[in-house]
Amino acid sequence: MALHSISAAVLIGAAALTLSSGADAGSLGKGEVTKLFPGQFEAQVKGYRVSFAGTRGGTLSGRAYGQQDKGRWYMQGTALCVVWTKWTKGKAHCGEIQRQGGWYVAMNGNGEVLKFRRTDLAQN
Repeated sequence: MALHSISAAVLIGAAALTLSSGADAGSLGKGEVTKLFPGQFEAQVKGYRVSFAGTRGGTLSGRAYGQQDKGRWYMQGTALCVVWTKWTKGKAHCGEIQRQGGWYVAMNGNGEVLKFRRTDLAQN
């Protein structure tokens, strides 16, 4: 799988994606999303695993298949936006996040889905 495909899907807005502008009832609010940081995460992107960390100050570091990248995250309204230096070529990907079980899930307008979860907290 090409690293560009991983990253474009990775961090939608954490991982990477643009959802419709209206927040649906299941979407996390800005305060809930920002409470995820700092943290360690794993993402499932098109069936592959990507590991990344985010600081409270907005920096990201990630690794997949022996490749590493750095980036940043920020909030745009209720959407989480993520920018990776190499993986997204500096382009922001934003999306509203929903919680489904122990996973956070976002989907972009192209139907791509990103699932990610905390790995530094006990999973139930």
